[in-house]
Amino acid sequence: MRDLTKSVLTFPWALSMAGLQQVVNLVAPQAGGRLHGVAAALDAVTERTEPELDGWLDAALDAGDAWTRRLRDLSASRPPTFDASGLMRATIDPHLSQLLPVMSDYGVLPLAEVDALRLPAGHRSAALQECRNKLRAIQRLTEMRRDLKLDDADRTALTFLVDRAAAVAVDQRLAAVEAVGTHAGQRALAESGGDPQDVLTGESTRDLPPWSLTMLHAGVGVSFANAVLSRLTPDSPGDYVRHAVTRFAALCRRSARRGYAGAMIESFGMVARLLFQDMVPQLDREIRQTEPDMRGFFWHGVGRATYIDPLALLPSVSERRQLVVRVRQEAGDDEAYADALSGVAWAMAWTNIESPEVLELFLQHHAVPASGREAFANGVSSAIVVLHDVDPGDARIMRFVTHAPTSPDAAAAWASLVTGPCQEGLDRTYRELQQTCALGQLFHYRPRPA
Repeated sequence: MRDLTKSVLTFPWALSMAGLQQVVNLVAPQAGGRLHGVAAALDAVTERTEPELDGWLDAALDAGDAWTRRLRDLSASRPPTFDASGLMRATIDPHLSQLLPVMSDYGVLPLAEVDALRLPAGHRSAALQECRNKLRAIQRLTEMRRDLKLDDADRTALTFLVDRAAAVAVDQRLAAVEAVGTHAGQRALAESGGDPQDVLTGESTRDLPPWSLTMLHAGVGVSFANAVLSRLTPDSPGDYVRHAVTRFAALCRRSARRGYAGAMIESFGMVARLLFQDMVPQLDREIRQTEPDMRGFFWHGVGRATYIDPLALLPSVSERRQLVVRVRQEAGDDEAYADALSGVAWAMAWTNIESPEVLELFLQHHAVPASGREAFANGVSSAIVVLHDVDPGDARIMRFVTHAPTSPDAAAAWASLVTGPCQEGLDRTYRELQQTCALGQLFHYRPRPA
């Protein structure tokens, strides 16, 4: 016991002195090989420490190393050696989700502030704010289940869980309701042996408030997509992928209310792009052959996920990546491109609803091509309409819609791509979709009537 006590008391001091020595080595005059020696010393500490870690601590080290290594590659203009899906899977691991704020505050954000120095001075503030907003959006994917106390064994009625979600702050309400929907879908899958029915149409769900239905359907779609896609790999035969597509479509048909299936289906594309990116081309091929009505919703979800790609968090990467061009390349054809671009615009509006200057910077310096302007405007307006449906009193909506950019070019783009389409969506489209029970149509690109 005396030896253990001595070791415990000595370790923090020894570790601090080792760290101080490396700082001295860094700031002292550079002798030959000094930097290499510093790197070797720091790596030695990591290598000696890693075997002593177990369980979630070992997983945390791996996840942190993945984040920093990929972001470091990006900051040095090197192509990342790790796909975004693997990084996202590590990020949302339930064992690691509580560490994400620490990784963000002490890892990603300091690196982002240094990286932003590459940008023109007038771009830095908005670019850094976009990085913070994206990190916050990713955190919400991981924290809502914990904050709402959605335990796997919880059998609380869905209506009461929605009441719990309604009590959170307005800026977290959409994520909260979607998390409740995901929990409901997972619970139904477990209780039914993987073949649930009537998840949102059964008698026990009759009294769900209308404002919750869009995001509940989206959340259930997330759980269905995870269940189906987790059984696939890029090497899966075509008939396996085809079966996954048809099974997902059947699950949605059996559990969605009339007019809301689109919200479920869109989640299929979002989950595929976030967690199973290599599968997107194969899934698209099978969707075109077996479930063509799903395709627009699928690509809208792909576009929404593309915007919060963790490999595009750093400000200079976000500037360089030419988001519109990238979406064009991934989508391949005009139909998929329009829906994917609409999804990008949707995610951009949601993520930056309190920071319109981010979208202003995008419109000013990343002009949307003429072929994509209508799809982009549709995505922004649809996102705003869904926000309004969940909470008509959300004051952020009109502040965003009526934002007035100072640059004449940005002001003109804002008027045509944001203010006009959003006002039309709130005044006319929302009422029409409510009356025809078709709010699920907000989850894909809808061309304006000729």
